[in-house]
Amino acid sequence: MDVYEELRIHLDKHPTGAPDEPEINEILSTLFTADEARVASNTPFLLKTAAVIAERAGVPEDDAVALLESMADKGMVFARDKNGERRYALMPIMPGIFEIPYMKGEKDASLERLAELWDTYLLKHAKEMCGAGPSAARVVAVQEEVENQPQVLTYEMINELIDGAKSVGLAHCACRTAFENCDRPREACMLFDETCDFLVERGYARYLTKDEMKKMLVEFEEMGLVHNVNNTQDRLQFICNCCSCCCGFLRIMKEYGKPSVLATSGFLAEVDADLCSGCAVCEERCPMDAIEIVDDLAVIDAERCIGCALCVSGCDTDAIEMLRREELPETPDSLPVLGLKVLEARGKVDEFLEVNM
Repeated sequence: MDVYEELRIHLDKHPTGAPDEPEINEILSTLFTADEARVASNTPFLLKTAAVIAERAGVPEDDAVALLESMADKGMVFARDKNGERRYALMPIMPGIFEIPYMKGEKDASLERLAELWDTYLLKHAKEMCGAGPSAARVVAVQEEVENQPQVLTYEMINELIDGAKSVGLAHCACRTAFENCDRPREACMLFDETCDFLVERGYARYLTKDEMKKMLVEFEEMGLVHNVNNTQDRLQFICNCCSCCCGFLRIMKEYGKPSVLATSGFLAEVDADLCSGCAVCEERCPMDAIEIVDDLAVIDAERCIGCALCVSGCDTDAIEMLRREELPETPDSLPVLGLKVLEARGKVDEFLEVNM
């Protein structure tokens, strides 16, 4: 079997998958050397020592370490010291293999070509993954617009989630760097804890203070960017500050009518007709084209609204508020629970467990 097809099949055992599409083998052969791909195909998605990986790959341990460190430097493999010993795990297609090469904010000819391939592949990837268990990411509403709601939950409060992190950092947005469809800020991908530490160590990100991050979130809200986070209750892994012209999740939802690719915030915008001036600011700010001005009144399309609250924060007359949806999107307790639910929906539980034994 071709070494890159073998790697794709291995990556497809991860909850986020790696569908067999024409673009993926060129993507993998650009990012991995043949020797790296052989070792990567034997690298679990859960942390293991180089000795374990070397034995699985049938290579000397020193060679495995050199290849794993090379892949870690490129962001293809996650590396972390645990109990005094370095361990490695293969990154999934996303978040990971797609995003990290662009997080330095630089783009050479190779990354230009990869952007063309990713632009096609990620749309196919997202469409195929729709409906496979809970969404991998979810929208978080602008906190000031929902924090006084009686039913708001801790995991819906973005500032509280930031306060609970051990370390926080910032990298360039892969989507805007790769696709360049707008002039929104490039340095806008927020990272947390082990992922943050790894990417700072490898030169892909920089640390922030929590106050700096919160201030930056307010600035992004004013610019009309949507906060997307990992769809779990326990802790943050990332906050993507997204635009609908570059972000794969929002593009799929907006252009192709695939709402299950990204979970809504659990809130829905509602207009007070007596207060609405028909100014159309909310229509302009809505990333999903869910608002239309009809007879000088803002009208909300509930099926398209993702509950980001950007319409509320931009309304000068306080004519819009966020109300709790009757049916709330599923938010799993933790990343392992989310992964298991997606694997069950894809029929991949046994394959995942086998490669991570």
